[in-house]
Amino acid sequence: MAWAVSGIGVGEGLALGRAWVLAPASFDLPRRSLEQDQIPEEKARFSAALEVVSAEFDQLRATLGQDPAAEVRAFLDLQSIVLHDPLLVDATLARIETEACNAEWALVQQFELVAEQFDSIEDPYLRERKADVQQLVERVLKVMQGAEGLSSALKQQRSQDLPVDLPWILVAHDIAPSDMLLIREHQFAGFATDSGSPTAHTAILARSLGLPAVVGLQSLHGLVKQGEEIVLDAASGTVLGSLDAGLRADVHQRLAEERLRNERLKRLKSLAAVTLDQVPISLLANLDLPEDAQAALDAGCDGVGLFRSEFLFMNRATPPTEEEQFNAYSQVVQTMAGRSVTIRTLDSGADKDVPALSAGRQIPTNPALALRAIRLCLAEPELFLTQLRAILRASALGPLRIMIPLVSGPQEVVLARRLIQQAMDQLSSRGLAFDRAVRIGAMIEVPSAAITIDSLLAHIDFASLGTNDLIQYTLAIDRTDSEVAHLYEPLHPAVLRLIRDVIKACDRAGTSISLCGEMAGEPGFTQLLLGLGLREFSMHPIELLRVKQEILRSDFAALSRPTGRLLRLPDAKRIRAGLPNLSKSSPQDLRSTTA
Repeated sequence: MAWAVSGIGVGEGLALGRAWVLAPASFDLPRRSLEQDQIPEEKARFSAALEVVSAEFDQLRATLGQDPAAEVRAFLDLQSIVLHDPLLVDATLARIETEACNAEWALVQQFELVAEQFDSIEDPYLRERKADVQQLVERVLKVMQGAEGLSSALKQQRSQDLPVDLPWILVAHDIAPSDMLLIREHQFAGFATDSGSPTAHTAILARSLGLPAVVGLQSLHGLVKQGEEIVLDAASGTVLGSLDAGLRADVHQRLAEERLRNERLKRLKSLAAVTLDQVPISLLANLDLPEDAQAALDAGCDGVGLFRSEFLFMNRATPPTEEEQFNAYSQVVQTMAGRSVTIRTLDSGADKDVPALSAGRQIPTNPALALRAIRLCLAEPELFLTQLRAILRASALGPLRIMIPLVSGPQEVVLARRLIQQAMDQLSSRGLAFDRAVRIGAMIEVPSAAITIDSLLAHIDFASLGTNDLIQYTLAIDRTDSEVAHLYEPLHPAVLRLIRDVIKACDRAGTSISLCGEMAGEPGFTQLLLGLGLREFSMHPIELLRVKQEILRSDFAALSRPTGRLLRLPDAKRIRAGLPNLSKSSPQDLRSTTA
């Protein structure tokens, strides 16, 4: 009889394959007492294990090249930093010395102390970073215990008597970000993990690599046998096993339909994004690192709607220099070859910690509402001026716009503009070129900015709706918190009304407005957003063609026509599962709540 285990779907698509089960490292280890003359050797064994893991990271980093999944590089750098963290490494060595114990036990004890500190953090995103440390500890333990990591296990794959008629689906308690490259390199069809959440690094990487995945399955790892045939459905967040003939036939049919849809999508790349009534729509890309620009261009984007500059500041001990930033921004501008590039100024804080800036500061009770984004930049003017000079210098190489994040009202834009003018004066005194007419915009992601949009428009040249934070702040819900995530509702009437009001206000003022939150990249929302008057969408490059398909079969005027009917809200579970049936609802019904 077929069985099903439910979790949280991540990424796109459906996968049929055989389970490659990766055993986790055991944390239930006995304490072994050492003689004094054994201690140096034990400390050396621990240090050697660290070197093995560090060498694995170096090898993976060397094979990245111009990998389009820039998140992989960032997470490898992060784990390398954790691997040399004194709180984990030096404290473990000291424990081996003072307690005369084996390295495995000492490492686990130290990890538990570190884990307690993570558990005390109120911010859910930061609290979940404990999983990244745990993954690293597991890998070090496996090396010391002589157990296989994914890399070693894959090398032995051919020698095992397992079926090879289907692709592999990795099943594990958790997967280290460094192993994600191996998953793609060895053409795994997807993966399923017991732990994890939509904001875990593993889930983020799954999206960037375009792999279907299901996380948070609790106990799947202990239920599935090596080589067992399973189905992974990212849309519903389900893993199925013990397939009968009928279910297997249904899965093959769905896979065939999915392949056909993907092939059809590729044909849309060269087509302009124009509605049935000939209204042109701009499809822009969200980028994390300069290396992402080429992938965005290959996907057919019209430009860059959001370059997240904070990734240049992360995973390093000091902020990037003006020259380092200039080189990064210049690479994006030059790669886009005349297409517009919008660079968001540093948006650190909350879920994007920059160690060089947070060091020495008191950990805020609520990071999402603390000194972050433009607030931090105004509090650190020299840091901000360095970034502004680098951005302005890049503006001499092609069309570039500056976007200010987390604006709550006009005053922050006024202060930011003063610093931009100061940066211009500094560049002029150095005889360096820049665009003196560079456009300055703001992200509308705080309810106060959306409500007072008319007064804000007098101070900006363009606007972009950051719906991820706008929804969170409007509904007072942290979507990374599993206990309230079901209340995170993109289609809440209050959210739609704010989106509508901002778009209408921008239209009245003749100010361009885009949307760069996750709603922009979800095809189930495309017709709704068109109905609200949106003409610029910015999203991850992998989502461009699916959204373009919805645009090509939409009538802008018809969608914008009010009907007076009430909004029919899909249930929250279907929204989180990827809105597979949303397109069957009338777009007019969806937008009429804001009329």
